[in-house]
Amino acid sequence: MIKSVLLLIIFPVMLLSQQLEIFGYYEPQLLGVKMGDRYYNLASNKLRLDMSKELATVSFGANVNYVSYHGKTEWNLVDYLPQRIASQIPEFMHEYFTFYFGDLAQWSGPIPVPRPDRIFLDNAYAKIAYKKTDITIGKQQLGMGTGYTWNPTDHFNVKDVLDPTYEQTGHNAIRLESQLTSSLTVDSYFSPGAEIEDSGVMLKLKSRIGHFDFSILGIRNSWQRTDYLNPAAIADPNAALSRYQRHMLGGDLVGELLGLGVWAEGGYTFIDLREGMGLKDMHNFWELVAGLDYTFNSGLYLMGEFYRNTLLPDHWEDYTLNHWMWYFSTETKSMSRDNFFGLINYPVTDLFNLGIMVIQSVSDGSATLVPMMTWSLFQDVELTVYLNMNTGTDGRAYAANLGNGGMIRLRVFF
Repeated sequence: MIKSVLLLIIFPVMLLSQQLEIFGYYEPQLLGVKMGDRYYNLASNKLRLDMSKELATVSFGANVNYVSYHGKTEWNLVDYLPQRIASQIPEFMHEYFTFYFGDLAQWSGPIPVPRPDRIFLDNAYAKIAYKKTDITIGKQQLGMGTGYTWNPTDHFNVKDVLDPTYEQTGHNAIRLESQLTSSLTVDSYFSPGAEIEDSGVMLKLKSRIGHFDFSILGIRNSWQRTDYLNPAAIADPNAALSRYQRHMLGGDLVGELLGLGVWAEGGYTFIDLREGMGLKDMHNFWELVAGLDYTFNSGLYLMGEFYRNTLLPDHWEDYTLNHWMWYFSTETKSMSRDNFFGLINYPVTDLFNLGIMVIQSVSDGSATLVPMMTWSLFQDVELTVYLNMNTGTDGRAYAANLGNGGMIRLRVFF
């Protein structure tokens, strides 16, 4: 079946290859995890096919991904919860906290996003360019903000803190960007939902002063949260869902100060319950990011970024099952209120880089260390390797009992 679907996609593309620009990559990846005295492996294969076409005033872009999973494709999240929380979950309920990859992908409880072997349209859009206005229609990138690891103004994507630059999937929207003056641009989008109240709307004004680009924005969209403390979530996650409408007023800036690259991003979010019983931990909140970086003449690169979310706890003993599950299911960007990300990278040669990341929960003192390496083996062939070592005690965001591991990824471009 999968081969047939691939042929249906690739064959028309081959016929149009003289008109379309076609490129992409193949990416095998191996993820290893050590839990106690046991080792687990999860392997994946990804094939990405991109196509684009430029006309006089219209451009088209799209990509199709096929991803398959192998190895340990069944993970029970109870194994990764703090002992004080896991001990309160009856044994017969553990199966409802199982997360599946690959051919075993299925819904079995409150975990909302299984990862099946799948072929999917990642982006597909048309862009119409006028003299000072661009209109983009379709499934497109809607990433917002200047933050490297965390983006408070991005309501569509949550980055993996171990791999924050990895590509994000597209989102359906109509986007309009218009240059009003030489120093003022308006950017807006409408992302349709099932009802108008569920739709996402954004309006951003962008400008520049001196060495800084900055913007102010307003966003309104629907926000869905799951109450994992509600027993109904075990039998039917929809029964434990609360739907909020959130409005954010915020902005960002990026520029240079005294030779340092600096950036900041943030906003204040107002939430209104639209459907469901609501959660006691929900309230209006601030999200803020600030960072700086510097590159020495030798090529040594240093970067640091701080993230605060006042919706989240500032002490590890206040982490509940909800906080852990929201983090695992990417309903929140972090576990704790205050967080730090640091990066050191050095180009040993033009083709070989060594570095280390430090990701810390400032609130609870735990951290994970991530030594990493990137190596351009040949032209259009890139190898990435990293390890991650958690240092915290049980119950912290980066507790050692969560396991240590690493990743090997090969990417072959064509």
